Amino acid sequence: MALVIRYRCHACGAHVDATGHASWVRCGYCRALVGVDWQAWFESPEYGEWLRSYAEMAPKFTVLQQHLDEARSAARDGRLDEAERHLREVAALQIELTPQHFPPEVRTDSAYRERYLRYESWVRLQVIVDPTLAALDAEIQRTSTSMDLREPVPTVEKVLELVRRQYSRLATLPGFEDPDDMPPASRSRLGLSLIVNAYLPLLSPEHRLPLLRSVHGANNVLETGTSASDEVGVYLEWTCPRCGLVSFQGRTATELICVGCFYKRPLSPEVLGLNEVSSRCGSCGHAVTIPEGVLEQPCGTCGATVRRIARTGAVEQAFSRDMMAQYGTGLPQAGVPGLPVTEANRWEPRLAGLARQANWYATMVPLSRYVAVVRQSFPELTDAERAALLERVGELRNFEGLSDDGRTRLAETRARLLGL
Repeated sequence: MALVIRYRCHACGAHVDATGHASWVRCGYCRALVGVDWQAWFESPEYGEWLRSYAEMAPKFTVLQQHLDEARSAARDGRLDEAERHLREVAALQIELTPQHFPPEVRTDSAYRERYLRYESWVRLQVIVDPTLAALDAEIQRTSTSMDLREPVPTVEKVLELVRRQYSRLATLPGFEDPDDMPPASRSRLGLSLIVNAYLPLLSPEHRLPLLRSVHGANNVLETGTSASDEVGVYLEWTCPRCGLVSFQGRTATELICVGCFYKRPLSPEVLGLNEVSSRCGSCGHAVTIPEGVLEQPCGTCGATVRRIARTGAVEQAFSRDMMAQYGTGLPQAGVPGLPVTEANRWEPRLAGLARQANWYATMVPLSRYVAVVRQSFPELTDAERAALLERVGELRNFEGLSDDGRTRLAETRARLLGL
């Protein structure tokens, strides 16, 4: 499923389509800030630079926490000016350490940066001193830490509702001054978008769409392509050409490794399954079609680049390849064979691979998605035959054994296959 998010500019009323061309989306007519697409940040050169400099920046997170602790202490003692000074330092460090959370202009426009420093430090102070905001913040923290990664939607929906209430409360307090002159509803939607973007890769395509529509409006999130495809999820699914196992692979990995027969090869773009996307240019508004398998396409009218909303992992892969080149590692393009696979024993590595995935992903992948992988790995069998085969994991010679979570996942899968 490919997605297009349509915004209506709060300043001039123009429609703006976000297709991944920029992480911070601005109106092509008046340049007002209208939205955010965190997936585009992960595909940007700026993210690559951030990865390379992270080790040097890491100690500054400790400094940030120290300023936050000092601000809380000062606020408790009624020293609000001192608290706000520390929170201004927190905001400045966050702009440096987590640039994906702020429009890029804050690093080049000093007046714009000042507006954001004032706004961010004011918001953080209100969350400390206002009892309603403090209680909401504590509930957000408790809710977030209780997330079940197999079924994250209820937690995400609860967090979004709590954050909506926070933004509503902030808009009523004296001193509220939006850095982009956004109305409160637009600022709330922008903040909610940042949260949704963080959780999107954890959600299945069928859950992703209603969640985005709850933030942006039912008519403002458009889907194209097939519902079976997934262009931003943490894991993609790959079929091993040697044994036929379908396995979960990290979208940001540089290698595809079969967890059944251990064949491995470099990751290539066709595995990503990118559908054709129809959208509009963010600069001039003309229609642009991005072909299947292509990440970006120039606008035929103005030449601006239009990107799809997709998570290819290209930046992380480039970073990893640089490291491998530095240390002299890497795979040949043809891949490296693993265990011997024959027509007679092909069922064994496929079954072992499914058992390993039951161990590893039982607490991270929904049961429905795991059942789908079982079916895809043994397309020649009926569900009853698949359920019977899962009972034979104990017969495998090249398998290290089931964990408690893995055993539970296989039992759940057999029950689902048998319709129990």
